Amino acid sequence: MLSEITDNKQKIITTALNLFAKKGYDAVSTLEIANAAGITKPTMYYYFGSKEGLLSEILSIHYNRLLSDLESAASLPEDIALTFFRMMRIYFDYALKNKDFIMFKLSTFNRIGEDVTYLLSREYTDRESSIIKHVFDVAASYVGNIRGKEDLCTMTFVGVAHAAIGAYFHTGDETLLSDETIYRLRQQFLYGIYS
Repeated sequence: MLSEITDNKQKIITTALNLFAKKGYDAVSTLEIANAAGITKPTMYYYFGSKEGLLSEILSIHYNRLLSDLESAASLPEDIALTFFRMMRIYFDYALKNKDFIMFKLSTFNRIGEDVTYLLSREYTDRESSIIKHVFDVAASYVGNIRGKEDLCTMTFVGVAHAAIGAYFHTGDETLLSDETIYRLRQQFLYGIYS
């Protein structure tokens, strides 16, 4: 019985995330999720309480995994070149293995105000920025050119990661998320820091 519950919940989560990634959160109804998952609406409400509760569960699962990996990658902030590479590799690997979540993340990243996806994602995106900013805060004590630009470096890093992943989604070209791409992005990024 427990296995069936877990399977049902996972099927609903996977189905909803796929629909949210393709159409956007607002364009997907609870009935559409239930039909696509092969369950009834009351079953979905039983597990998640609401569509918002389902989104909250999706964000928790994926963001916590992504942010845990990102924190591990950022554990050597004194070595900015290595840390840049490791953090970018986390983003790229997550995009390759969890396309629907990253596609949804990118589509909602710039939504602000009262938007439910913004409100539910905010704690995670704030934590994400904090992890990355910490790297640049530490690096600023080693690389004087960063001092006073830690926030700008953080925004630029996230923007570069999102742009590369977006290009991959548009083209399907996995080489855009290769180690070679990370190396080139790192060289360009560090050139800006050290110049």
